[in-house]
Amino acid sequence: MRLAARTTVEQSPGTVWAFLADPSTASSWDASIAEVIPSSTGAPAVGWEAETLSPRGKRQRFRIPHYEDGRLLSFVLLDDPTFDHAELSFLLEPAGAGTRIVHIIEGRTRNRALGFVLTVVGRRALARDPSRLRATLRRLPTDP
Repeated sequence: MRLAARTTVEQSPGTVWAFLADPSTASSWDASIAEVIPSSTGAPAVGWEAETLSPRGKRQRFRIPHYEDGRLLSFVLLDDPTFDHAELSFLLEPAGAGTRIVHIIEGRTRNRALGFVLTVVGRRALARDPSRLRATLRRLPTDP
């Protein structure tokens, strides 16, 4: 399964990167996250781990496998009962005076039928994320 959504915002890549690379901002735009609880110390980088807590209390551990400063940030889910592998990525590209954000979800479910259902449901959920992210970024100060 591979799903992707794209959106363009007026903020610079540097502003968008600073926001997305800060795990504490996730709950401000991702409705599935109430809190991010770091397991690792220091700033996020390759190997950094944390746990998300959903509004309903579900916990999900993740690790950062790819981190290219200012350009690419990926999270891989750990010990997930649904997926053999699931990776969520953000790729930033300059777009005029703003930034194009590409949000990619790649995964292999443990059950093929469930994989089909999640692909359909995931498309709808992924379509909502960019609009929430865009709205949150609009509230940040614009670049000079």
